[in-house]
Amino acid sequence: MTFLKSLAPLALLAFASFSPFASAAEIQGKAITLPSTERQVKVTYFRAPGDAKRPAVLLLHGAGGFDRRIADYNHYASVLANEGIDAYLFYYYTDLDQKMMSYGVDVFSQRYTAWAKQVDDVADYLVKQKDSNGKVALIGFSNGGILATGASTLDAKINAAVIYYGTDPWPLNAPATRFPPLLILHGDADQVIPVENGKQLAAEAKLLGAKVDLVIYPGEMHGFGADTTKKNGADALSRTIAFLKKELSAK
Repeated sequence: MTFLKSLAPLALLAFASFSPFASAAEIQGKAITLPSTERQVKVTYFRAPGDAKRPAVLLLHGAGGFDRRIADYNHYASVLANEGIDAYLFYYYTDLDQKMMSYGVDVFSQRYTAWAKQVDDVADYLVKQKDSNGKVALIGFSNGGILATGASTLDAKINAAVIYYGTDPWPLNAPATRFPPLLILHGDADQVIPVENGKQLAAEAKLLGAKVDLVIYPGEMHGFGADTTKKNGADALSRTIAFLKKELSAK
């Protein structure tokens, strides 16, 4: 477990300039659909430059979707692409899901397993493409982090997962039997999903033999991960890139 009382030397170097990720050209996302058993899933695709075979990562949004902070998530995905990882903003809500949520229905619990299956279907599709190096990971934010733990439990082809302020896959209503390598990022002042949930996830994953890196940000609240102009958001993204490059063999 890592508690960030001060920034590590590598992170200090990154913050020497105002934005550690501002030097590379911004990659523009392309709206496409990808196949799953249930439906064609809307994604925004950020393609890594070059023709080398490369890994992919699916980014899973929180309860409010991507759109409220779309500029932040677009930038986050662009940074990943510039690091040699194809990035996809994954829209797992259907129009009916959103309509039912507007009526106060607990769609998250009801649709969780189906959403996890969608994620796994798309991940399995991506690793079969000719430009794939055969590796795929998930990055989940809040509810998306909870979804990422479930999808990675259900599909052994998921090679790694980054969980921003999430929990174990409790909506599956069955104990997890596996996890891929996990990077868990959580603030200890989170009032939405308290940090104890991140600690519990780390403990459960370790008991199942998974590699786990738990990073706790003192004084940080919920939702910090998307804003990479702030210290903790940028540090979390730097750690995410290093973790994914290690686990996905990205060059």
